[in-house]
Amino acid sequence: MIKLVRVDHRLLHGQVIFSWTKQVGTNYIIVADDKVPNDPISMMALSIAKPVDCELSIIPFSQLRKLVDENASKNIMIIVKGPAEALQLAKELPEVTEINYGGVAKKAGSKEYGKAVYLNEAELKATQELISMGKKIYIQMVPSSPIEHASFEN
Repeated sequence: MIKLVRVDHRLLHGQVIFSWTKQVGTNYIIVADDKVPNDPISMMALSIAKPVDCELSIIPFSQLRKLVDENASKNIMIIVKGPAEALQLAKELPEVTEINYGGVAKKAGSKEYGKAVYLNEAELKATQELISMGKKIYIQMVPSSPIEHASFEN
């Protein structure tokens, strides 16, 4: 069962390991990305960062549906890098109803939409498309911080 879908440009890091996995009872983490599985250094770093009590798969989006179905009895957390990847995930897994924006890096041309969430025009468009698909988007860094409800408008 999918317990959490999170957008975080850092993918797997301390906040995810210590806060979210405990809060939602995750025992299986899936990092979905089309580039990371082909990057040996990123693969090694993510493998080292995983919690001891969680399984980890780092896969391209083409394998996401199959992997989620095969592991439906586990408590799954899926992590993607950004809003474009979240949109891709929502199309692969239409049953996902909400997405946690935990961190989208500040960059040239981006606007702040919440604490640690900066969207450029393309990321805003992807977010708006997610919302138009009926997906609930909320900003929350860690479970103990308040949920931010952003207005994702231009």
